[in-house]
Amino acid sequence: MLSRILVPLDGSPTAETVIPQVVELAELRKAEIVLLRVALAHTLPGASQVEAQVRAVEEAQTYLAKLEGDLVARGLTVSSAVRYGHAAEEILDHARSGGIGLIAMSTHGRSGIRRWVMGSVAEAVARRSPIPVLLLRAQGPVVSSVEAPDRPEAPPAPTATPVRVRHVLCPVDLSPAARPVLETAGAIAERFGAALTVLHAVYDPLDITCSHIPHPPMEELRADMIRIAEATLRRQMRRTLGAYPQASLVVVAGPPYQQIIRFARTHAVDLIIMGTKGATGLEHFIMGSTAERVVRTSPCPVLSVRAAA
Repeated sequence: MLSRILVPLDGSPTAETVIPQVVELAELRKAEIVLLRVALAHTLPGASQVEAQVRAVEEAQTYLAKLEGDLVARGLTVSSAVRYGHAAEEILDHARSGGIGLIAMSTHGRSGIRRWVMGSVAEAVARRSPIPVLLLRAQGPVVSSVEAPDRPEAPPAPTATPVRVRHVLCPVDLSPAARPVLETAGAIAERFGAALTVLHAVYDPLDITCSHIPHPPMEELRADMIRIAEATLRRQMRRTLGAYPQASLVVVAGPPYQQIIRFARTHAVDLIIMGTKGATGLEHFIMGSTAERVVRTSPCPVLSVRAAA
């Protein structure tokens, strides 16, 4: 999976915060790092579109050449490419055509109207990518490239520390689509010699308001739901993970994304591996995406794996 790692960059310090993680993975797996910059020129009426495109591509090439040189000097195998067009589409196309095994990106972790206006290339890529996507939520203030150049003092750039994978968290549901996600988590945990926790969150029956429907006592219903989930997942883990000694199962009740984040923060999780269904349009608007909500608030990197259809 990690023979070639694609790192899309937009020239900002935020995008570059994923590089330390990529370097460590590349050194560990002897993988090639592929740097990608997608250029897109915006011109004013009357300006030459062709000249703007050429200038945008040249600027992107200069930017990548410096990063590539720095990484090569560290003994890494690195290549770079510039594509012209819309970011998410070009990133996915380059991954498909370039034999990429992993896409690694940082995300701003925005929410609300600012995120709606700015969009999120990282989340769009994760939702549609047929290969795993490692997403890192950038921490700290961001140095904006559009700020006035005469500012007396720029704020520090976002920072990231290299990932040390000692504890992997794999949230799953009870569907067959979760199996490839669990397989990926098991393979990565074994490569790193890391502990693996498989987490499932059942919806808490105490939150159900349909009291007019006959039902057993809520505490009994919750216990039954947890017991059924545990039995189902233990069978799945035996089939998928075999006898991996460092794998454990946790089943809790509550909203999935909240339980995932709570567990990651309280149990020193280094990496979350979870599936995304690739929902788009109305389904995505109504249902939301647990994976994307986790990415925006996760205290550690998130590896998004496209679940089976």
